[in-house]
Amino acid sequence: MHILFFLQYVIKKSCLSHYNKPRNKFFRKVGSLESYENFQNYLAGYDPADVVENLKDQESQQKMFDLVTSVLPLIKPERKHLINLCLKYGFRYKHIAQVMGKSTKQTVDEVNRAIEDIKKIVAVRNRNEKKFKPELEQKAVSERQSQVLKLRCEKKFSFAAIAEQLNLSQKQVHEEFMAAYKFAQQHKLQSL
Repeated sequence: MHILFFLQYVIKKSCLSHYNKPRNKFFRKVGSLESYENFQNYLAGYDPADVVENLKDQESQQKMFDLVTSVLPLIKPERKHLINLCLKYGFRYKHIAQVMGKSTKQTVDEVNRAIEDIKKIVAVRNRNEKKFKPELEQKAVSERQSQVLKLRCEKKFSFAAIAEQLNLSQKQVHEEFMAAYKFAQQHKLQSL
């Protein structure tokens, strides 16, 4: 007898689910916003400019994160481990202190020292990149640069003699000569 009721119950439920399945599928499809193209335009408070701004913020944050992760191998292993716990895994100072067996104050100080180390390394790296960054291409040689180039190449003056004659420092003479020489080399190659 139990089997009979059980079979009736199962058949009834399967018939109902078979009947309701297309209707449920239809309402699910109609009810889901993702099935509509550009559904964000119909939502209240949606602003495409905010999306672009958020993407720019996200890109800049990702660049900064990549910069920090590229610098991590250069700091002490313990500090590197602390930064990884904070950045990658989102641990709080209290939890890190408990795991490492230190006080929260010591952990905070150590993380701050690690951050200062990272800032110093990034600052040095940025300074070095600015030094070696190729200067913008000049459109013409200045009068001073042409004088330095003529005195150096045609009259074979030393940089010290050129500096005396033009009342410049030797460093300025070197910079002017290099800029003029690069300009001359680029235009020789372009004319060929």
